[in-house]
Amino acid sequence: MGEKMLEQVIDSIDLPKPVEIVFKSYQLDPQAPEIPLESMTQHFMSSHDMTLAEAEKRMEKISDRAASIGLHYHLSGVRVCNTRDAHRLMKYASERISPGKMKRLNAAIFKANFEDNLLLSDHEVLAEIGVSVGLERKAVLTILESDAYLEAVESDQQELESKADFDFIPYMLSSSGAVMQGILNKEKLTLWLRNALAGVDSGYDADEEREGCGPGGCSV
Repeated sequence: MGEKMLEQVIDSIDLPKPVEIVFKSYQLDPQAPEIPLESMTQHFMSSHDMTLAEAEKRMEKISDRAASIGLHYHLSGVRVCNTRDAHRLMKYASERISPGKMKRLNAAIFKANFEDNLLLSDHEVLAEIGVSVGLERKAVLTILESDAYLEAVESDQQELESKADFDFIPYMLSSSGAVMQGILNKEKLTLWLRNALAGVDSGYDADEEREGCGPGGCSV
C-alpha cells in the first residue's frame, strides 16, 4: 500500500524534479516455508495471538484501507509462504528493465499475492509475472532455480534491520536522508515528499500513530 500511495501523491502534485523509486528487499518472516502451512487468517491467529474473529476484523480493516487507494485485497485467500524468490526476481529485473517497468513488476507481485492469491514461492508464477514486464521466461526460471541475487536480498534485509530507527515497513528513505515509515495519510506523505525533495528532514516521530508491520508485529 505504501508504494501505491506514494505513486498517487507523486501524480497529484507539482514537484520541482522527477522522483525515481528504487526498491529494496525486506521480508517480515525470512523463515517462512516455501510450501505454505497457513492461510493469512491462521497466520494472524498464530503469530499475533488473535482469535478467529479478531483476525478476520484485522484483515477486513487492511482490505478497507487498501480499497481506499484502489487496491482490491482478498486476504482470506492468501497462503503465507516464503517471498525470497520474488525479491530475487526484483533484483534481477532491476539490472534489465526501466524504472517504470520496475514499478509495474512490483505492483504485479503484490497483486499476485494479495488480490489473485497466487503463491510467490512458485517459480512458474514468478516467471509469468516477469514475462509481463518484458523479461525472458527461460532466463527468469534459470535465475530462480539458482541462488543468484540471494546475497543482495539478504544484504538489504541486514541493512534495514541495522538501522536504529527502524520500526515499520514501508520504510522510505530519500536521497537527502529523510525517513518515512509506515502508512500515514496522503497529506503527511505529501509534506514529507516535498520536504525530502527540498533536502529538509521532516523528522521521524516514533510515537506518531501509523499503520504498518515491522519486527515488533503489525499495527493496522
